[in-house]
Amino acid sequence: MKAKTLLLCVAVLALSFAASAQDLKPVRDRSTKKYGYQDKSKRWIIQPVFDKARRFDSDGFAIVENNELQGLIDMNGDFLLQPEWDDIGKFNKMGLCIVTRREGRQRYRGVADMSGRLVLPADCHSVNFSNSDQLICARRDADIHPFGIHAAWGVYDTEGREIFPPRFDNSPSFRNGRAVATSAKTGLVGVISADGQVLLPMDNLAATTDYGGFKVLGQDFRLTTYDSDMQRITSSEHPGYVVPYDPQDDDVRIAAWGMNAIGMRLHSNQIKEVSVSHGYRSHTLLCSDLGIDWGSVRAGRFLRLEPCVVDAEDPDAMRAPNSGRHYTLKAILYEADGQRVGEASSRGWFEAVCSAGLIYHSDENRLWLILPDINYPAMHSFRLPVSDYRTVTHENVYMGLGVEDGELERLRDLDYRLRRLQEIRETENAGITSYLPRPVMDLRAARVQDRLKHSHIFRRAFYMGEVVNCRVKHKEEGIEVELSDQLILPFIDHLEDPDYDMETEEEIFWGPHNARTVHLMLEAVPKNPECLEDDLMGSDYSFRIILALYEEDGRYLRTLASAPFVDYARDGVLVFEPLGIAVAGYTLNGGADMWTDRQEDAFRSRSSYFRRDERNADRWV
Repeated sequence: MKAKTLLLCVAVLALSFAASAQDLKPVRDRSTKKYGYQDKSKRWIIQPVFDKARRFDSDGFAIVENNELQGLIDMNGDFLLQPEWDDIGKFNKMGLCIVTRREGRQRYRGVADMSGRLVLPADCHSVNFSNSDQLICARRDADIHPFGIHAAWGVYDTEGREIFPPRFDNSPSFRNGRAVATSAKTGLVGVISADGQVLLPMDNLAATTDYGGFKVLGQDFRLTTYDSDMQRITSSEHPGYVVPYDPQDDDVRIAAWGMNAIGMRLHSNQIKEVSVSHGYRSHTLLCSDLGIDWGSVRAGRFLRLEPCVVDAEDPDAMRAPNSGRHYTLKAILYEADGQRVGEASSRGWFEAVCSAGLIYHSDENRLWLILPDINYPAMHSFRLPVSDYRTVTHENVYMGLGVEDGELERLRDLDYRLRRLQEIRETENAGITSYLPRPVMDLRAARVQDRLKHSHIFRRAFYMGEVVNCRVKHKEEGIEVELSDQLILPFIDHLEDPDYDMETEEEIFWGPHNARTVHLMLEAVPKNPECLEDDLMGSDYSFRIILALYEEDGRYLRTLASAPFVDYARDGVLVFEPLGIAVAGYTLNGGADMWTDRQEDAFRSRSSYFRRDERNADRWV
């Protein structure tokens, strides 16, 4: 009873306080042109001394302005915050507000309480509040070794005491005293608590809350589930992942990745041993299989070209002018999942460039041709005439690796470095993280899925050349579909966390023998008007179509795309218009939407390992 009486008294006081605040209204004095506050009887309660004035809020405070700067007064006219701010926000449930000052184009924010004390000085780039956990997250400048001063997020209590110094790349979103946090130095993810503990080190690709616990994706693409006490419940390997290229926190390795096939997967059909026959105006490349152990037919081993630090006395080493380190370009053999097998070439450099590809000088003075087309026919030997064969030097890493001279400088910027590291980690595994275990369907939806899987399009395997990019043109007489000879897909993946995005566009590799397959699958989703309706069993599920890539031995590799339905179908071709994908090669009884008979190649490859710098003929990248 006493508790109820106390609550009632508090409520009455709050209401009477709010009512008295509403009785005072800002009024402009005609003689002085200044603003003050009058009560209902039009008596001056606060004298007109302000350039501008707003109404009192329910907390009993009002924002006033002098000399184009804002201050905060109470109902007695006393300043809680002096007029020295460009903006003053409202007080939140914690009794805190954000104050903002401007320096040129830059805005700095601080946090003040209801006593007028600055809990955090106005040196923050951004401020967020966690009302439920009574915490402040602020983005401030900090010395992050070895990159110097950089803006990062820190965590503070309501008194301004530091719980975590500025060390996070984004604002931790706390729930029940815990939050997923991203390191500002590495871009990797962990879990922290409101009392300053690191519950899970920041060395993971992604993490998300999961029924009071967390679901975490490690760098080895193991998906681990933790309970509310951070005890490990389950851990399983994600299907289809590849251990990515390791930057080793080395600037040259970071900058060189993706340049001239460095760090990319090179399969037996894409890299050949070559002898060069020099003619008067042209050269002839005699190509044959590389004499290394590619494993069994379906092993899918691949090579990576990787710059590695070597002794400066190596006469063929390439010097990095910034660090003084010396590098060679090794060819390292990996299993299909990215596990290291050994070195196929312990030293090397790029010897020449031509329209056919790159010429790599390996150990034992052998020459290898690296073909730019990842789906080059798997021929044992062939002859290639080229007219633009040009040798390159390898005096330093700029010339020998094709690294742009400004790229190493740009890596000193921590934001750019983090984006680059994230791109390296994620590109090879794009299309995998979104393929998570789905909730169990009810029995009726499962029967629908089972029944529809008997359809020919869900039983058939689609091969290279049968799943391609397309473009749809709408015309008065119908639609026109232009088919490509490639399959290039943009991937934007996430681990059930909208803040964690993988964004990349890549040409799909159909395997060392071009024998990988794409299957269409159905996936049940909660009732969604945009997806296929369950009109067979009437369950509370809809269905969408998944395009998934499989290894030639039937192993799942990755999800390529998903669509709510097929947009057009005719003459053995399915068109997913928003995806820009056409699937051809099956027999369809009857037709849905129609298009004209004109179908032609429209696109060439939008991705290439090799680029020319036309501004400087002596440089190649």
